[in-house]
Amino acid sequence: MTVQDSDAQTGSHKTYHFPRLLLIKIAVGLLPGFKRSAAVDSLRILRGNPPLPRVIGLENIPVEGPFVIVANHYERLGLPTYFAGMAVCAAVAERRPASPETRWIITSEWLSRHFGPIPIPIWLSRWAFGRVGVVYGFITMPKGDEKTAGRAAALRQALAVVGSSAAGSETRRHNGQTVALTPEAGGKGTLVEAMPGSGLFLEMLTKRGAPLLPVGFYEEGEHLIVRFGEPFRLRKERRTDREEQDRLVREQIMVAIGRLLPQSMWGFYAEAIDKSP
Repeated sequence: MTVQDSDAQTGSHKTYHFPRLLLIKIAVGLLPGFKRSAAVDSLRILRGNPPLPRVIGLENIPVEGPFVIVANHYERLGLPTYFAGMAVCAAVAERRPASPETRWIITSEWLSRHFGPIPIPIWLSRWAFGRVGVVYGFITMPKGDEKTAGRAAALRQALAVVGSSAAGSETRRHNGQTVALTPEAGGKGTLVEAMPGSGLFLEMLTKRGAPLLPVGFYEEGEHLIVRFGEPFRLRKERRTDREEQDRLVREQIMVAIGRLLPQSMWGFYAEAIDKSP
């Protein structure tokens, strides 16, 4: 079932912000790399931006074992995409309080290279994202095809998190780790084509049995909506052409995400979503 447009995307365009004291504490901890809880900090930040996001489908989050979260990249002026990521961290922690926290796969640098009107030096952007990864245990993915070695290292790290949990003992099964990412790696509201290569990347992450958990972000009134779909596994669609295989996997995943969104947000995948069972 898909979301009705008449009930969605009627946001009041409120501006989200970081509580000043908490922002100072986080910033001070970046330099030495002090570990912090993404779930705890996320909930504090979201509570400072009432009303809290409205979570739909919390029961769809597996209570045990590893899984991979895939979500649309949703943001607008006044609502950076990482606030949606915070809502996922808080929701997963609520559902799985005894399990390790969600480990987002994040970019290694600020995509716009500006903070409002202020330009951000590339070295500062890369340093800041790297330190955020250290502090919260996130996995940083180097931007651009030229960073082949760094991207391979990030893939190995993600595989170690999900793969070892999926194939591990009973203890690991109950404490499986969660990896999360946005296959589009950019965009605003309507869906754009998922990044080439992300399909094969996700196929590798789930090859040991970890399911995919789709999440749709959109707004209703003053509420950011975080809608979890049912976990699913990729259909076997083997192709000798790696590019076609990648495209088919990306389409499967983006259709699952798109069905959680209002139709006006289907964008690049509108036809595929409309034809999906």
